[in-house]
Amino acid sequence: MMKVSNRFLLSGLALLSASVVEGWGEDLPWIDLENKLNPSADLLNTSPAEYLGECAPELELTLTLNSTMHALIDQPSGLCMAHHFCAFDYCYPNPDAASATVNQRITDYRSVSESAVGWPQIKAWTDDVNNPSYNLPSKVLFPVVASDVVAAVKFAKEHGLEISVKNSGHNYNGASTKKDTLHINMNRYTPYTRVSVTDCDADNSVIDPETLDGQPCALSVAKNKTAIIRIGGGENWDKTYRAVRAANVAQEDGVFKYHVVGGAAATVSPMGWTFQGGLSGTTAGRIHGFGVDQVIQVEMVLPNGQHVRFGPTEWEDVPNAVPKTTKVSGICRTNPLEQIEEHWNWFECPMNINFDALWFAVRGGGGGTWGVVLSIYYQLHPYLPYERTQLVAYPPHALFGLEPS
Repeated sequence: MMKVSNRFLLSGLALLSASVVEGWGEDLPWIDLENKLNPSADLLNTSPAEYLGECAPELELTLTLNSTMHALIDQPSGLCMAHHFCAFDYCYPNPDAASATVNQRITDYRSVSESAVGWPQIKAWTDDVNNPSYNLPSKVLFPVVASDVVAAVKFAKEHGLEISVKNSGHNYNGASTKKDTLHINMNRYTPYTRVSVTDCDADNSVIDPETLDGQPCALSVAKNKTAIIRIGGGENWDKTYRAVRAANVAQEDGVFKYHVVGGAAATVSPMGWTFQGGLSGTTAGRIHGFGVDQVIQVEMVLPNGQHVRFGPTEWEDVPNAVPKTTKVSGICRTNPLEQIEEHWNWFECPMNINFDALWFAVRGGGGGTWGVVLSIYYQLHPYLPYERTQLVAYPPHALFGLEPS
């Protein structure tokens, strides 16, 4: 399952493609945005030259099967994706192609042999930094705290810019890295998993309507589960699995306690994977449900720049099934530019937001479609020993502490 983080449009118009604009955004007051960012955040100018220098060499290793997404997601420009040719419109580098037909479609070097076009011609297209088919942003923001994202979204709204959002780049269609957009790359965003595995009990399962504190555990307990984890918008399954394993290893009695339903590839983002449905069959998804069924609370920045958190607050018991949600509540932050989370102030939203509809839309609409997801509270299950089958050295199984039988 590839990570898909679709773009959202501040104008509300469905722009299916964008033409190349010479000097895109160069007339905008970017300094105004930079002045609002955390000192650790980065706002970069990028181009196909950075892509060719940082990403293409790693992706060429697919010829020898030595490439890894871990080497791609941390490249300085934030432009790399899982498939080399998805840096281009239609995942095809021919500048004269209006669309890619089935027999033309190629995504990496190993598929070149299946194309009717020879390698020298393809190499000439990919190495041309002026190729108009390059589908890459020229402005990349690496936010580190929520206020960075709020500032970016408000800046984009003020100046009529489209936004694209990405974590790791597992996106077959290239929609998470799009030209003529202000690109928000979440890879350096504040992590939470290492310190956020939480056991739920009566003391932390009472919902505070003003802050929604207690809501994640209250819903977890209603599902007869006893633990949750908060996952940051810049984290991937590798970091999540390692955090769950660390929490298991830390148990005083030496008995593993937690299990998480997640994706098969360690570099896939829980945000994109989960909000596309999370069709997991590799980590007990057939027992505990799809990835989307694990979400308990969502924290995100909406297209209007409002920082919100929301989740189910009322439900009905259903025999032999999980509770049926009857009400979803949400709150807004009143000090959106405050950078320290301990100082965030939450209150009733000043505008009417249909959180019931937003909850329904987000869980299946794709990461980045309805806003920028900053974190989610995710259900943990009782530890489930299981064996590896077929796939040798499969990371999720290994991280849960089991050796092949």
